[in-house]
Amino acid sequence: MTRGNFSSRNDLIYGRRLIIVSAMNGMSEYCKDALKLAVVKNLGAGEGFSAKIPGFAGLVVFAPTRLEVMAELKSALEGWVELSLKRGDGLPALRDLEVMA
Repeated sequence: MTRGNFSSRNDLIYGRRLIIVSAMNGMSEYCKDALKLAVVKNLGAGEGFSAKIPGFAGLVVFAPTRLEVMAELKSALEGWVELSLKRGDGLPALRDLEVMA
């Protein structure tokens, strides 16, 4: 993760590589790409599903169906990204995570 100051609310820092993108388009694309790395587990009969994205510490969700767990993960990811940027923690570099997955 990269720490740093942002020159405006429209700047995002992606991992170790400094890439500046517009917040509206960049955040949407970043989240879309991150969701492709999701790991979904069936917890067993009547237990529902869990989902997480490797590299996103503490981001794990649970729901009764696969469709619902992915909707929950999308919502939680958006909040995770917003909080991470607000705190100046930066975001995981998705290319690095793809290699690990």
